Amino acid sequence: MRGQLSDPGETRTSPNGYHYTKTSKGWRMTHHIMMEQHIGRPIKLEERVVFKDKDRTNLEVDNLELQVKGRSTAARELARLEARRDELEARITELREKLET
Repeated sequence: MRGQLSDPGETRTSPNGYHYTKTSKGWRMTHHIMMEQHIGRPIKLEERVVFKDKDRTNLEVDNLELQVKGRSTAARELARLEARRDELEARITELREKLET
């Protein structure tokens, strides 16, 4: 229930369908925990876990696939950050000009 403390091992399903498990370090996606147990190591930053059948409720390990994030993901992130930087620089210029008057 919302507002109550949860013990490690407790699980919840979010409105977007992802299943979360409480760990000693906080809430984690259950399918990530399952994949880490399956492969015997933590998931790397450049990796992701996907549901083969696209069903987020199907938490069978055979339905999970470890993938390396593609370069297109990095390219999209770079483009997003550069656009945000440009927006911030424009706003800084605007504020400086306003302060000078």
